[in-house]
Amino acid sequence: MESKDELDNFDLDLLDLVSSDLSTTNQYLVFEGSNKEIYAINISKVIEVLVCKKLEMVKNGNDDNIIRGTAKIRDEIATVISFDEWFGNDILHDDEYEFAILAGYGGHNIAIMVKNVEFIVNINFDNMKDNSFNNSKTSFIANIKLNSVDRLCTVFDCDKLLIDIFKSNYKEDISKNVLIKENFNSEKVVLFADDSRYIRKIVESLFTNMNIRFKMFENGKELFDYLTYSNPNDIGLIITDLEMPIMDGKSLVKSIHDVEVYNDINIIVHTNMSNFIIENSLMDLGVKEVIGKIDMEKLSISIRKYFKK
Repeated sequence: MESKDELDNFDLDLLDLVSSDLSTTNQYLVFEGSNKEIYAINISKVIEVLVCKKLEMVKNGNDDNIIRGTAKIRDEIATVISFDEWFGNDILHDDEYEFAILAGYGGHNIAIMVKNVEFIVNINFDNMKDNSFNNSKTSFIANIKLNSVDRLCTVFDCDKLLIDIFKSNYKEDISKNVLIKENFNSEKVVLFADDSRYIRKIVESLFTNMNIRFKMFENGKELFDYLTYSNPNDIGLIITDLEMPIMDGKSLVKSIHDVEVYNDINIIVHTNMSNFIIENSLMDLGVKEVIGKIDMEKLSISIRKYFKK
């Protein structure tokens, strides 16, 4: 167990580590659940890690146990949630949770209460195995070394977490799909890559309502392989997530722009991994726009703007 002084300084020390290289897409913060199993979140989503006892929080007064309350952190309001409650683990007393991972994605600041924070590790995408069909709240299972011991680590689905926490907001956003109508009247196709089956389903509905021909892929390599066998003139637009196995979105963008015949194809990045370093690096690679999930109205506007008929 850490000493009191170590706990008081932990959030600042970890913040320095997390901030050291926000442009990477394969660094993960590993933490422990109440069941002693370990989980991971990509560090580009992490703003800071705080000691729970230092949070000034207003407790939640309704029956939603996932949302524990609201905290003010660095002059920003954050929703405090219980990871164990959401994931379906045994729930500990609030005093037993030592740390809160402050994460920023989807336009929200969320403080995720966890039992313990372990380490920051590199997880290669080729070491990740899809686990979404076994557990809808997970994206991948990865084998990592933690304290020199091989451990199985669950990379949870942040998109699913957001949808479950902010049900009413996202249901309203998703329901707007039916109001977004368009007839592109084009034979060209949109190529879309995202490892989350929830996101693929939502965006597929948008494409259908907009009368756009499309192809869906689970990672960047699948999309790039399809592209290599396609006529560039048949592609109207490419939309990709960033955090994906096998080939992530940034590698996909680099691979596309390394081939001259693809340079006229517009690319949009659709992601919750959003910070100014990542966005600037993507723009330098020629990406037209970076859009946060899951704003279907904004995505539809960008499609109309960058789709080449």
